[in-house]
Amino acid sequence: MRSLDLWMLAAVPAIIVAAPAMAAPAWNSGTIYTGGEIVSYAGKDWKAKWWTQNNVPGADQWGPWELQTVVPVTPTPTIKPTSTPTPVVTSTPTPTVKPVTPTPTTTPTPTAKPVTPTPTVTPTPVNGCVPWLSAPAYVSSNCVIYNGNLYRAKWWTQGAVPGADPWGPWELIGPATSPTPTVTATPTPVITTTPTPVITGTPLPQVPARIGAVKVDTWRNGATGAYSMVHDDFCSGGTITPSQINIADPELTKRGLVAAFATITGWCNAGNWSSAKTFIAHGHEIASHSRNHPAGSTTDAAWVSSAEINGSLNDIATNLDGYQATYFVWPNDTATDAAATYLRAQPGYLGGRATNRDLGGNNIEYIGLPAGVNPANFADPYFVKWDLFTRSGIYSLYPQGSEILNLHVDAAIAQGGWATRTMHGISDTATTADGYEPVPVARYTGHLDYVKSKVDAGLLWVATPSTVIRYRFARDYCAPVLSSNGGQANFPATDANCVKYATPLSLELSVAGAGVVFWQAGNVLPAKALGNGVYRVDALPTAGAVTATSNP
Repeated sequence: MRSLDLWMLAAVPAIIVAAPAMAAPAWNSGTIYTGGEIVSYAGKDWKAKWWTQNNVPGADQWGPWELQTVVPVTPTPTIKPTSTPTPVVTSTPTPTVKPVTPTPTTTPTPTAKPVTPTPTVTPTPVNGCVPWLSAPAYVSSNCVIYNGNLYRAKWWTQGAVPGADPWGPWELIGPATSPTPTVTATPTPVITTTPTPVITGTPLPQVPARIGAVKVDTWRNGATGAYSMVHDDFCSGGTITPSQINIADPELTKRGLVAAFATITGWCNAGNWSSAKTFIAHGHEIASHSRNHPAGSTTDAAWVSSAEINGSLNDIATNLDGYQATYFVWPNDTATDAAATYLRAQPGYLGGRATNRDLGGNNIEYIGLPAGVNPANFADPYFVKWDLFTRSGIYSLYPQGSEILNLHVDAAIAQGGWATRTMHGISDTATTADGYEPVPVARYTGHLDYVKSKVDAGLLWVATPSTVIRYRFARDYCAPVLSSNGGQANFPATDANCVKYATPLSLELSVAGAGVVFWQAGNVLPAKALGNGVYRVDALPTAGAVTATSNP
């Protein structure tokens, strides 16, 4: 967009006896992954193609995760005693948890016959804590050592890395000195009778739990409002593109924030496309801003449609390894009715920024409606309202001389809606070479700090426009329904609209009991306890039903 001549308004896990090959660690939404790292999600292994955080494996075929192999999962294993269990000892001792003497709980009383002691590896505890391993299951109050720190389990857990998730099952106690494993002789008991004994010190069994209620949060993570930033005119001249590459992307990434870069595809060179790939790796969105940013108005809707709408889509896919652009930004924020209708009919797009009506012959109807905050249940994804940055604030919804950047965020939180912000380059000067109305550097970084503070306070969800559009409509088309017995929350995953908009949804689930664990496709879903038996989890609608287990 260039200068605007417009006025607008405002289950128990299996006990591992022999050391198997370690499965990939479970994917965690709060962990940062870099290219080559492998995680487990939805019963499959996924390899990161580039830097990523909070991108669900498999949610986007063009996303940062590449499918590897299927990891077999046993969500409800049982303990199977053998007549003569024999510990496995390797040449290089591996710390394991020292077994305790089992005590059968039923009659007849099992007879334990000691055999010749076999050396086993036993870690030397530090302050009663043992080194954390991914295979064993831990219960509340168990203490482990990981990365030089002591952690205490808050509830039943298995495979969850201590310290990886502040809302996870591990509570940091303090620093520790890594223990030195020692080899001791431990008698191996032989149980000569059945039934199956209950071994003292193992976690309580997990049994199916009833889900009493399920609710989809209005915005992800239970945030009050949502916010998207859009930098227009990527690939244009002057300092716009260099400032977006050298200032916007690094400052956003440093704070864990994302934005969209509206790209004039016909003006991009090889270096611009390389930078666009970096944007994608950092979680940003590449939006279409047409192919040539046509100036003025036109009544030739066929020309606008074929050359500018589809042409830019093809340019992006060709130069960005098949990346699918799904959000359109109108040049000069004007469009004919025919062109707008054409955009809505294209299967590649999910939505677009609101526009004024182009009546032809440079006759623009400045209807004012493009400006504002989108309500939480906005109905038209092709008419997304926004606010424009100018140094004077002349075209903004907010008073001139105010910090219009932060006020638009405040409005989203106050209204519980979705605010989008249009900006161009970042520069302390505003010459012709700087492009249209650049944001001063201090105002830009100050705004990002303000946004991050609202995110940290749990008030704001920052996402790209297409991500917000997906979430808003997935709330409707993918809403889960509880089974008649409360055994699981089922998604309408075969619904065409659910498949179209599917994205991880934040669910609030009510489950009574202790040691509650949530499952999807055989994987544990990280959960945050909200109090009164309510937990928040993120679940992908196309990954299967959500179930719960607890201690009996």
